[in-house]
Amino acid sequence: MTYQERLSRNVFRTLVVGFFQVFLVIIPVAVPFFSSKGLSMSDVFSLQALFGLVVLITEVPSGYVADLLGRKNTLVVGAILGAIGHSFLLIAEGFWTLALFEIFLGLAHSMISGADLAMLYDTELALGRDEEEQRQVVGKLYSARTFSEACAGVVCTIVLLYATFEELVYVQVAIGWIPVLLVLRLVEPPGERLEQAGHAANMARILRYLAGHSSVLRLVFLALSVWSLTTFYAVWLLQKVWEQQGIALAHFGWIWGALTLLAAFAGRWAHRFEDAVGPRGVLLFMGLAPAVGYAGLELFGVIGGLVASSTFFLARGFGLVILRDALNKRVPSEFRATANSLASFGFRGAFVLTGPVVGYAYDLWGMGTTLALLVGVTLVIFITLIVPLMMAVRADPAPQSMKCVEN
Repeated sequence: MTYQERLSRNVFRTLVVGFFQVFLVIIPVAVPFFSSKGLSMSDVFSLQALFGLVVLITEVPSGYVADLLGRKNTLVVGAILGAIGHSFLLIAEGFWTLALFEIFLGLAHSMISGADLAMLYDTELALGRDEEEQRQVVGKLYSARTFSEACAGVVCTIVLLYATFEELVYVQVAIGWIPVLLVLRLVEPPGERLEQAGHAANMARILRYLAGHSSVLRLVFLALSVWSLTTFYAVWLLQKVWEQQGIALAHFGWIWGALTLLAAFAGRWAHRFEDAVGPRGVLLFMGLAPAVGYAGLELFGVIGGLVASSTFFLARGFGLVILRDALNKRVPSEFRATANSLASFGFRGAFVLTGPVVGYAYDLWGMGTTLALLVGVTLVIFITLIVPLMMAVRADPAPQSMKCVEN
């Protein structure tokens, strides 16, 4: 088989790696699982902040390494770290053993995040694919991951109908080792690499580019770092909402699966949605939908709450794909992995600072007050960040779309 034929399989294999990387059957019942190990809600949010802190520390160095040493090597290391992390679930008991699980998953995430998107974009370029095909790689990867979460939710429900948390853990550990087998089959695509000398100068040049290349790029980067929080808080509150509404634990899996499947479809069709309503229409929806969702969780009952829950997943599906593509189309190949890692770095840093506050707010004041506060936070982010981005897109002399290349 020729190199070009092997390279042509990269896209499919990278998408499969992305699928199994987030095939987390434990997530739909993560809060009850952590509670069964003796954790409070503030502990749960602290664990996620720890995960975010690990990513925060290692995200940018790992993306930089991927730009220096190649995409495949970085993905192999990330897959191995993830497999080890899942294995810690076998001995998890109390906060600190679960912290080991989160630490290794954080290391794995930081190695894979950025390198996988860079692998996809570089492969598409090397194969000579047209701009429309290149444009869809973010949506394909996002859809693969969110479809994985949906499937994991179904598997979670099936396992818990006939077994317990213990058996679910064994399933999760086995799945955690699958990406290791897959990444070894990837082929390193050709492309520009950063020079190994002058690392500080390289990083300074990347930061200057992200900050000064255009107002759209700068605000897109900030939106990925800050706006993403508005839907991410919901991930760790919805299960508590469902518990309080009396939904049986066995139903968590299929509900979670249905919601993530909705996000997968939103991500897959994000660019068609952008074409239909325009980039400012997408921004308006993704900016306001989380506020509507938090308000709906407080005001409506079980059925209305589930409908309100869907707003987070639709906003996340449309928003992340459009923003990620806007970022990747505006940065050169030589530091694309680093740019993606920097965006994730910003998001994780923001969550490290604010995630525990949300957990403590819940423990102190309850769900109603916490949801009301999150409505306010979401609206502030919309006014101070999303509205300026809408104005920047409108003022852009290029065509009115965030997908355009401004080089």
